[in-house]
Amino acid sequence: MSRLSDILRPCQSEHFMVDIFEVTEKEVQACQLRDLFHGGGEYRGFEAGKYARLSHRYENGARGPTIMSDTWMERQTNREFVRQAKGDVLIAGLGIGMVLLDVQDKPEVTSVTVVEKEIEVIGLVIDHLPLNEKVVIIVTDIFDYKPNGRMWDTIYFDIWDKISGDNYPEMKKLHRKFAMAKRPGGWMGSWRKEDCRKRAKE
Repeated sequence: MSRLSDILRPCQSEHFMVDIFEVTEKEVQACQLRDLFHGGGEYRGFEAGKYARLSHRYENGARGPTIMSDTWMERQTNREFVRQAKGDVLIAGLGIGMVLLDVQDKPEVTSVTVVEKEIEVIGLVIDHLPLNEKVVIIVTDIFDYKPNGRMWDTIYFDIWDKISGDNYPEMKKLHRKFAMAKRPGGWMGSWRKEDCRKRAKE
């Protein structure tokens, strides 16, 4: 797995920013304690150190809410997609390129199409990522993107900043839209879909 704090550089655009941040041992312990209290395992392997993140940027230049980071939790909640990825892969959402780098280097992956609507995000991270010839970046909204008869073996939607029941209807819409673009025997998923489904029911 690529350590993005060694790859990306702090930079910013009008609406987004990338920075490298430090997680202390005390912060790791606090996360693991919350994890234990809630009965999860998302921070079990979390370690102190440097991490990269993509965030919104306010008009005054201050860092806004985090969109994506390469912390242990982020890797854990994307691990199933990385494991499943093979053949022709479609990813909705570039983020900081964490899953993209992990997927592109798998020998069983033949191509990776990334659909990202924010040209600013692409501009912040793309020149720093060691992408290979398998990768193609398409600038558009995944809800507007038309497969035009193309099919993929693995499809993954990772366009949401947080876990919310409001995400679930969008996930269902995308899964319906791309059902015919998934090859027989292929795999399709959305980031934390089951958690969002549960919250939508609450």
